Amino acid sequence: MSRIKLIIFTGIKQIVGEKQIDFSAKTVEDLINKLVEKYGTAFSDELFDEEGKIKKIYRIVVNGRNINILDGFQTKLNDDDLVAIMPAIAGG
Repeated sequence: MSRIKLIIFTGIKQIVGEKQIDFSAKTVEDLINKLVEKYGTAFSDELFDEEGKIKKIYRIVVNGRNINILDGFQTKLNDDDLVAIMPAIAGG
């Protein structure tokens, strides 16, 4: 199990109570499951829509790369990886 740093922004930060925490997880899915287990429905309701997908207002990135261009929730995590749950940014 890898030890990673998790950085959290916006509404989720208010639920977790910290901007950065250390966590152990094997994959992004493992990390999310542990966060839901620890922080409960307030966390899952904030992150997921009614269909169980991550709300469009959030992105999960590992070392600066969106998990959608990696292996999604199956993205493997390594020691010292930096995972961020951040607001989606749109420009125009």
